[in-house]
Amino acid sequence: MRENTRNDRMNALLKGGLKGLEQGVKQGLEQGEKQAKVEIARSLKGLLSDEIISEKTGLSIEELKKL
Repeated sequence: MRENTRNDRMNALLKGGLKGLEQGVKQGLEQGEKQAKVEIARSLKGLLSDEIISEKTGLSIEELKKL
């Protein structure tokens, strides 16, 4: 009985840890994607209008003005 309880607790901790890891990876990928869009937008500034850059990168006009 005691061993089952311990195993249940360990499984719960493992599931929680994996969920946290998955969330961390997801956030990291989202941040990387956002950073790539910002870098692309920076390289296009002066070549294209903010409206076109916004349309193609998904960044807002306000975000582009801050670059």
